[in-house]
Amino acid sequence: MRYQKKVAYNRVLPVSEYFNDRITKARNLGWGEGSSCYDNVYIFGDVKVGKNTFVGPFCILDGSGGLEIGSFCSISAGVHIYTHNSVKWAFSGGEKSYEYDLVVIEDHCYIGPNVVITQGVRISKGAVVGACSFVNCDVPPYTKVAGIPAKKIGESKNMECRNFKEEFSGGGGQSSIIYLFPSCSLGGFYESA
Repeated sequence: MRYQKKVAYNRVLPVSEYFNDRITKARNLGWGEGSSCYDNVYIFGDVKVGKNTFVGPFCILDGSGGLEIGSFCSISAGVHIYTHNSVKWAFSGGEKSYEYDLVVIEDHCYIGPNVVITQGVRISKGAVVGACSFVNCDVPPYTKVAGIPAKKIGESKNMECRNFKEEFSGGGGQSSIIYLFPSCSLGGFYESA
């Protein structure tokens, strides 16, 4: 199986990925047609996903407070989306409850690698979130954000279906280059090394 995958797709994967199909997993989860999800993604609670959305490896999708991801989105490797927090519970020695709130990622969004999104956030249509960002506030439509915490660094409404590179201010104030390539099959943008 490893040899066949290497020859067919030039990929070497963890063993579980050879026995599980990403599109079948998404279909079994009730996600929209054409969506895919790596086997090693942790999914908790109520997670709804539209069609043709890609969820990369090593993500955490916490739907305990409700999580909605639209169509034609790209959720890159290592993204953590949380719809709850246990801060007040921990500080109160368990006297206070966990806090829950819905997270919504609308259609046509690109979420870069290793992004963390907190509960109650809405990332609006066509938004782009740069790698290693911490998103704790809503992101307006067709806006590019990056950093810790994420701040507006530009607009995405004039993005064309062509190869391009865009500089983002990554986490910790450091600058990083993210190369985005459109994928017509899934309709999203993918980070490439």
